[in-house]
Amino acid sequence: MNIANPFSTWLRTRPSRGLGKAQATRRLDLIGVDMAPSWAAERNQTLLPGIAAVVLAALLLVGLRMDVVRMRYASAQSVSLEQELLDEKRSITVQLLRLREPKLLSERAAELGFAKPDRVITLFASTDFDAPSVGAEPRP
Repeated sequence: MNIANPFSTWLRTRPSRGLGKAQATRRLDLIGVDMAPSWAAERNQTLLPGIAAVVLAALLLVGLRMDVVRMRYASAQSVSLEQELLDEKRSITVQLLRLREPKLLSERAAELGFAKPDRVITLFASTDFDAPSVGAEPRP
C-alpha cells in the first residue's frame, strides 16, 4: 500500500465498475473533496416521515369515508323502518275506524244477542271536576 495515500491505493485495487483502464490507474486525489454527508441522505431521512404522514392521513380519510357510508346505510334503514311503521299505523287506524262504525257495531251486537237500547243517556263531565291523583288520601 502507498503510505502517502493508502485510501487511493485501496480504491484503485477494487474492481472498477465500467470505468476505463485509464481512469482506474490514474491517481485518486481526495484533496478538496467534501466528505460530509450529502443532502440526498438528509432528504431521504426527511422523506420517510413525510411518506408515513401521508399514508396515515390517507388511512384516516378512508376510515372517515367508511363511517360516512355506514351512517348513510343506517339512515336509509331508519327511513325504511319509519315508512313501514307509518304504513302499519295507517292500517291500524283504518281497522279502528272500521271497528267503531255504528252499523257494524249494531250488527255485531245483534249477533251476540244484545237488545236494542230503549233510550240513550249522554253524560257530560262538569268542568269543576278534579280527578283524584293516585295515592292521595280521600277527601272528607
